[in-house]
Amino acid sequence: MLPPRFIFLAIVAPDDDDSGAGPQQRAAWVLCSPNNRILGRGEHAFATEAECREAVLAVVAGADRLTAVSTALGTSGHWVWRVELDGVPVAVSHRSYLRARECQYNVGRFLAALPAALLTEGRRFLREAPRAVERLTRGQTSFRAASTA
Repeated sequence: MLPPRFIFLAIVAPDDDDSGAGPQQRAAWVLCSPNNRILGRGEHAFATEAECREAVLAVVAGADRLTAVSTALGTSGHWVWRVELDGVPVAVSHRSYLRARECQYNVGRFLAALPAALLTEGRRFLREAPRAVERLTRGQTSFRAASTA
């Protein structure tokens, strides 16, 4: 069985403006368990893959200084978590949970997987609708791949 691993994503936003700049690309990361379930993801996207990889290395290096915070969402009552490094959010739950104990269990799984996690080579490409990319870059708790390559 594979160990937990960080997977790096290249998020390509379609060119929907008239600037002619072409598609925009950002980098993000997710931490996957050995059975390929996403345990958590980076708090925000980065301009380059190198910045994204540096952020992951900083999270792993600062594992002893991480603190977990769980919160109930006011509108739905679902629970989400975030992990902070020296008070700065660095990772968030990939989805929301119906119960506080599920949320606590899953943030524990995320933290336990960090020391053994491998950094994968390369990246996976996601092509997203503009609203989905906007949610990811604003720090929403979930995003879904339209296609990967």
